[in-house]
Amino acid sequence: MNLFFVASGFLLYGLQRLLYGPLRPIETEQLYEKAWFAITETCLAMTIFRGEMGGWFLVMFVCLLFGKVWSWIGEGRVEILEQQPPANPRLFHARLATSLILSVVFDLTMLNYAVRTVLEQARPDMMVMFGFEFAVLSILSTSTLCRYGLSLVDTYITRRQKAIKLAERRAELRAAREDAIRRHRESGQEGLPDNLPSEDDVDEMELDVPGWEEKGRWVFYLDLVTDFCKLVVYLSFFAILFAF
Repeated sequence: MNLFFVASGFLLYGLQRLLYGPLRPIETEQLYEKAWFAITETCLAMTIFRGEMGGWFLVMFVCLLFGKVWSWIGEGRVEILEQQPPANPRLFHARLATSLILSVVFDLTMLNYAVRTVLEQARPDMMVMFGFEFAVLSILSTSTLCRYGLSLVDTYITRRQKAIKLAERRAELRAAREDAIRRHRESGQEGLPDNLPSEDDVDEMELDVPGWEEKGRWVFYLDLVTDFCKLVVYLSFFAILFAF
């Protein structure tokens, strides 16, 4: 069991360094706070069910904790993406997309295992709690992946708007340049006039574009669906508790 904990810790740490890189101090602090709260919440829920706390229980508990930690890191990185563009977009998106998909696949796999175990045993034990925990975790990880998809759509639309705005601005500068040269020649002067506008003077960062105006509405719909699914899971959980 100790060897399992050590191997699991090294595996999680290796995946975190590979897909997320070094964590910021504020991320580490938030993870510690959320982890202690999740452990306390799970220990309180354990008092409701009957069952032996053996080695397999600890394995499921560690898998649940790892799944939550991984989901929290991914959620934080999506929030960072919404606030500021990454320094290395290709590497950042490749790592983040892989980690979010891995989180969804892991949560759904554990949920499927918990549901099949409960149906085979047909008794209210700790696996029922793990099933509902992984159900909520699957909803949250899927919601984070969908929110990341909305961020990608927002980035694509903003980039396309900037490209159109940049082309329009360069066309205006070309027209102004040609008009200045024509007037200079009509006045009978030789050479080229001074301070001619150039296309290279356009700064892409100074272009003001509206962005994806519908993003707020889609994020609201996503949060609404996520909260509704979580409500259904919690109501089902309490209904099963009262039934037993």
